[in-house]
Amino acid sequence: MWRSKREAFVQLPWGLSVKINPHDTIGYDIASQGLYEIGVTETLWRLTDPGDLAIDAGANIGYTASILGRRVGPKGKVICFEPHPDVFDSLQENVEAWKKDSKCGSFVLYQAALGAENGSASLHTNDWFLTNRGTAWVSNNSEATPDHRIIDVPIRNLDSLVSEDETIGVLKMDVQGSELGVLQGMTRLLRSHAVRDIVFEEERTFPAPTHEYLKAKGYSVFGLQERFARVHCLPDAQPIFDPVMGAVPNYLATINPERAKARLGPAVWRSFGPGRFFGI
Repeated sequence: MWRSKREAFVQLPWGLSVKINPHDTIGYDIASQGLYEIGVTETLWRLTDPGDLAIDAGANIGYTASILGRRVGPKGKVICFEPHPDVFDSLQENVEAWKKDSKCGSFVLYQAALGAENGSASLHTNDWFLTNRGTAWVSNNSEATPDHRIIDVPIRNLDSLVSEDETIGVLKMDVQGSELGVLQGMTRLLRSHAVRDIVFEEERTFPAPTHEYLKAKGYSVFGLQERFARVHCLPDAQPIFDPVMGAVPNYLATINPERAKARLGPAVWRSFGPGRFFGI
């Protein structure tokens, strides 16, 4: 039984197996439900096309990378960024197994964070990290305490890594408060509309600086609200959530809002529900 183990392998609905720690928050949800963050899962599943270049910023152990890898297919590519060395080791182990699957795209992994400039920064963890390895954050504060640990990590900006003749289909961003810095590091890509869809967390009240920055570049912004059988797009609005116990709100920024609304509109879950098997 997975509850008594320090690690377990879980088969995801799209056919890939992921190695998790059942006592970690992310691992527990995957082990107990087979999924993590249903709204984000479904959004990425519906928006990603075969052959896309997809970016996973804050890849953690690779759960969302597995979605993107399956959806881009053998002609697509997924570039993952995970700065914490221990978490990166888990990501690397999972991805090595998926590379053997002929239905997956290729994977490129960076043990680095995304940000505004190439360089280095301090990655912080506290006691929450012991039970949720998705809580590390980048900050310029370099003061450590017994319950507050800091390691130096490399920072890369996306403009320097993606060539001018490449376009990004989907960028997923879960970077614990560093979202604006990531966007500032891809100004060229955003200005030229070389990124189609951006799915990202934002804990600050709408409209936050991230929303304003993206709208100024010509992107439409939607709050992502989970409903009974699908994800609903809320134009220029914050999703309803519990600020104490609920998950951080997620948003979609897109250069093609009509396509996004058409993709997310139909009812019935497609990433894990009957829609995936019947192609609806």
